[in-house]
Amino acid sequence: MNGAKGSSPSTRLAARGAGPAVQALEQPSLRRTGRIAVRLTVMPLALLAWLGLGISARLSAFAAPAEPAAASPGTTYTADLNYQETDEVLVFRAAGVKVQTAPFPKEPALPGQNVFRGSLLWGPRTEQAMPFIWDKGRGRLFLDLNRNRDLTDDAKGTFTSASRNDIQSFTNVHLVLPAETGNRALRLQLDFSSYQGGSMGVSAGLCSYWETRLSLRGKEWQFGLVENLPDGTGPVSPQYLLLRSWGERRRAFHLTSSSADFCNFTKGVFFDHQAYDLDCRYEPGTDLPSYKVTLKEQAPRLAELKVTGADLHRLILTAKPAMTVVLDEPEGTVNLPVGRYSLDEVWLRKGETEVVRLNAGTVVADEQHPANLVAGGPLTNSVEGRPQGDTLWLGYQLLGADRGAYQFPTPDRQHPPEFAVFQGTNRLKAGKFQYG
Repeated sequence: MNGAKGSSPSTRLAARGAGPAVQALEQPSLRRTGRIAVRLTVMPLALLAWLGLGISARLSAFAAPAEPAAASPGTTYTADLNYQETDEVLVFRAAGVKVQTAPFPKEPALPGQNVFRGSLLWGPRTEQAMPFIWDKGRGRLFLDLNRNRDLTDDAKGTFTSASRNDIQSFTNVHLVLPAETGNRALRLQLDFSSYQGGSMGVSAGLCSYWETRLSLRGKEWQFGLVENLPDGTGPVSPQYLLLRSWGERRRAFHLTSSSADFCNFTKGVFFDHQAYDLDCRYEPGTDLPSYKVTLKEQAPRLAELKVTGADLHRLILTAKPAMTVVLDEPEGTVNLPVGRYSLDEVWLRKGETEVVRLNAGTVVADEQHPANLVAGGPLTNSVEGRPQGDTLWLGYQLLGADRGAYQFPTPDRQHPPEFAVFQGTNRLKAGKFQYG
């Protein structure tokens, strides 16, 4: 591997991917580019270490293909999706807040300072507002679940946070929020934040979803939907599709950062060598609401994609206007519907370790000209040095053979990559990169 410009043969820097980076691999994290300052006396760079798990990607472009032929009808599958809860936040959005200074007619005893009162606005209508008291000083939240402006009669409306700082999270909050297609019972995480000048904000995180065990063509799948959070202004609809083998249903997922188990919801989907049209309907019911899902087999024209490489777990591709292609453990020549695709996610898995490259380019699937995708090969711990005055800034990235950056799903701030700078055999400087 070539050294950086201006490097001297007598000085080298080792980016220790085989040590701390391997520890980071064992706990997947979305690794942001890190930077750290080193005095200019150790500016020259020469040698980088190699990381044993790897990927490269090369895409072949072709002329735009003709539109797919009309599909012939096939087998139709139907399933009822059931409500599920998770400790993970799946979708975030800001909640509207109307702050008030006057106490409520009935409220709990509130000793101390740092108390905020107001209403959470889940929509534009008055009846959608939910009064609250945030006792920041004691890390407590009181919600008026029955919306009668009495903050003392809601047995399940009191929540606590371990934090006493400006940001406090309250978990396991169960609310019923209005929606055009039927009220939704949800599990939420509410994050309250206060700012200078006495202002505050609230973010709501969705911790519930819909799923079922689905048998398709002799294989069992965990099939599910994640909706957008109701805001009272429009329909609530599926936003993400959960799709993985039933045997992996116990694996944790982290949708807000990135997850191989989810893709954007579209009306058309291709997975396990088969294309389907999706139709989803929420059925409120009187006791147990559910989602009714219909998958109808389609037969679009197919093209070949030649894939080579190691450790590939999943490719997620999307084509306008409404098609998602999921290729699991692709190897050799695979088929996919004719079209022009964005290669949204390239996932590698080795044991419990996962890494991903996002927005990896374009693939054109043409019946006449098979596309090529090369994926695999070693990931490289890469360090870029830039002098700034008397300081050398070092930026770390985990690069594939195509020079694209690969990431861990969530930051592992306990084990960031380390570096060491040498002049000959003399170790001049060592440290850890910072995320950001």
